[in-house]
Amino acid sequence: MVQPSEIIELLVCFLFSAFFSGAEAVLLSIGIDRARQIIEQGGPFGRAVEFMTEHATELLTTILVGNNIANVYAASLTTSVSTRVFGSEMVGITAGVTTLAILIFGEIAPKTFARARAESLAYPVLMILRVMYGILYPIVKSMVWVIHSLLGENAQLRGHIVTKGDVEYMLNRAEKEKTIDSKQIELLTSIMDFPAIRVKDIMVPRSKVKFITSKMNYDEVLNYIQIDHYSRYPVCAGDLEHTIGLLHVKDLSLVTPEQRKDFKIEKHLRTSFFVYEHMKINAVFDLMNKRKIHLALVKDESGIIVGVISMEDIVEQIVGDISDEHDEEIHPLPTIQSTPEGILVPGTISLRDLYTDYEIKLPLNDTYSTLAGFILDMLGNNFPKESQLIVWDGLSFELAKVENQEIKDVRIKSVDDSKHIFSKREAVEAQQESDAVSKDEVGLDYQDK
Repeated sequence: MVQPSEIIELLVCFLFSAFFSGAEAVLLSIGIDRARQIIEQGGPFGRAVEFMTEHATELLTTILVGNNIANVYAASLTTSVSTRVFGSEMVGITAGVTTLAILIFGEIAPKTFARARAESLAYPVLMILRVMYGILYPIVKSMVWVIHSLLGENAQLRGHIVTKGDVEYMLNRAEKEKTIDSKQIELLTSIMDFPAIRVKDIMVPRSKVKFITSKMNYDEVLNYIQIDHYSRYPVCAGDLEHTIGLLHVKDLSLVTPEQRKDFKIEKHLRTSFFVYEHMKINAVFDLMNKRKIHLALVKDESGIIVGVISMEDIVEQIVGDISDEHDEEIHPLPTIQSTPEGILVPGTISLRDLYTDYEIKLPLNDTYSTLAGFILDMLGNNFPKESQLIVWDGLSFELAKVENQEIKDVRIKSVDDSKHIFSKREAVEAQQESDAVSKDEVGLDYQDK
């Protein structure tokens, strides 16, 4: 016959097993960053969490020792009672039932419960654990000593170092759960990507650089800058390879009427600043910021000028396009047409923009940063021809417009005709429409009922 004391002992074992399992879930659910916040807030809870971070190995060892003692004692007790009451034939069945009960009520249920209420349970759990740690101190210390002997003195549980991948995962999760605004997520993503971007990825290529020649008189310079409305221009003695300085438009306001008659642009120039195309833009930003420079000429490894980069170009990689009163007519955004046959994009679109807007990820290379550059690399020594078709990774690239061997427009579509390329904005709008339809259907169902 089963004694009441044995039932009580078994219940106590299950209780301890549940407590230690829940305590483990609580400790592992409080991240290192949240723990630091609690410690900074101070108070009894802060001191308890500080003790937890300083004695993480000891507390986890206490949990494991206590949990194993409870489970082993429960298994031994049920085996003993089963043998006495039912005989040895029922020992196997009793052991199986006991194991299942420990698994459900001593492991799964308490861990699930504790993980959902980790922070509210943390303080009382830590207080009880400190008492248990004191009771089991000799055993715990002996086991910790063995661990250190085997793994070294520095084998301590350390807080997880947050990586870029961790942050990206949290941002993706926040975007799906809509706990952070999409614009804020885009800003944070841009900040993380910022150090990886090189000058050649965002510079204005040489073919599109507007510059002033040193032979221009005052009126010619004034007429020229009124066409483009830039605030700074390289000044060259012929071409960009012979740049003699940079002109800040506001300096022209200092030119007196007498000086305009015998205008010498060299007297109004600022020193040119050069960077290399393979430099990271965060390093270039620091250099330009320290020297109060807003425009730099970009050189390749041979010293040839291949473009220009402005402070605005760099900042836009974080905050997005910065518009002023002239941007609409001077810097129009690349025209991207979405049709059933695919999307029509300019060849000059950067691979980064293509991935950001359409999640079309093409391989980067040191020799190119635009879609046209990618296609030319694919063609090898062959010249591009209009209507030419290139297939890569499930996508087809049709050269819709080619002028003087320059790729002007490219039509991109999926090889699988059933798939359509959506921009992120179109995907969001489609999802919003779908959600709205779902809500309307739910409302109609409710009204019908």
